Amino acid sequence: MKKYLYFQPEYVNEFVCDSSKCGDNCCEKPWFIDVDEETFKRYEQIQPAEKSRKITACFDYNADTGNYFVKERPCPFLTEKKLCRLQLECGEIFLPETCVTYPRRTLDFGQFLERSLVMSCPLAAELILFRDEPIKFEFVEVSEQVHSRGGKLKISPVYAGQKFAAHMLELQIAMISILQERTLTIDQRLIVLGFFMDRLDEIEPSDDEALTKLIAAYESKKFLSEQAPRMSASVHFDAKKFSSLMLKIFRSLYADFDFGNHKRIFEMVSETFGIDFNAKGQISVEKFDVNYERLAETRKNFEARRALLLENFLVNELFVNCYPWRYDIGIAKNFGLFVVTYKIFELMIFMAEQQNLADKKNLSLFTGCFLSLMNHTEPFAKNILSFIPDDIFDSLEMLLEPQAILDTKGAVL
Repeated sequence: MKKYLYFQPEYVNEFVCDSSKCGDNCCEKPWFIDVDEETFKRYEQIQPAEKSRKITACFDYNADTGNYFVKERPCPFLTEKKLCRLQLECGEIFLPETCVTYPRRTLDFGQFLERSLVMSCPLAAELILFRDEPIKFEFVEVSEQVHSRGGKLKISPVYAGQKFAAHMLELQIAMISILQERTLTIDQRLIVLGFFMDRLDEIEPSDDEALTKLIAAYESKKFLSEQAPRMSASVHFDAKKFSSLMLKIFRSLYADFDFGNHKRIFEMVSETFGIDFNAKGQISVEKFDVNYERLAETRKNFEARRALLLENFLVNELFVNCYPWRYDIGIAKNFGLFVVTYKIFELMIFMAEQQNLADKKNLSLFTGCFLSLMNHTEPFAKNILSFIPDDIFDSLEMLLEPQAILDTKGAVL
């Protein structure tokens, strides 16, 4: 039997879908669920014919993709007990590819594949964020049945294409090692990552020697201890630009969120920073900035206390979306989107703490709500991109706050 080589976080094999526990059933979300022609033909062959007609009537045909899609949301096959009627009555083989694979994401790099979980699923978010230790990775061999999940394997596109495929594993390991460097604050790790990506952007993918030297340097503890302070010192955080950017993004979120599920997030923004999104007129950047600065010490304590949760979020988002190649827009823009996504998440978790909503269930649900927009609503993510500078160093100064460097025991130097 053929085997497939996977590089994946260790948590992947721990995940079990259970809609009765997640409280945020993906079948109820307004996502586009398409069905390939082969699966649709199975629906047409179901007996009795009346049952087949009822099932196929729930789909429309998309001539552009050659696939069928579910016409209504929530899904018409969702039972009162939050279970799938198609699976219950007909078997898993009748499930569409998306329903079989979600929240798993698979990338193909030729000699090996990568598999991970997207945190728009609250159960995946809880599994990833609340681990007692940093995310660890492993190589595993899997069978054809597990690899294809019964012939329904969904491979996500990677815009790096073949350019960096030969070095993808080494590059990802180097970036993950930066994000898991405990002698630095989270923002300092992102600053170092920004310098790494800026250098990467200058190297030709075919220049094996330059890529190898870059990776070796940033994986060196000696290099980081010498260069991280200099990198952080060169970044001058602009609080006004940060406040302005966050307000623009929150306004965009406010326009796009489904308030039936997500209203509480905006109540947290209003209560923490004194912002009323329903008010007429321009929301004051100065007011947000003053309240953000007023909470500086509280935020510092929060970041130290939640460092592992924040780190696990960053590592998983980098890996699952294959940053800095999520979109075909260049390394600099992708890096900016990565950091903006993190900063919104960081603020969201901080606000939940301020409003006494920071238990596992709420934080997992809030994470799922936010990432269902960022990772499953491409127009929204691309709208966010319009706010992001074209230059990596402009993003660093707009988004990240350099602080004192920590020693290996976490003490401030």
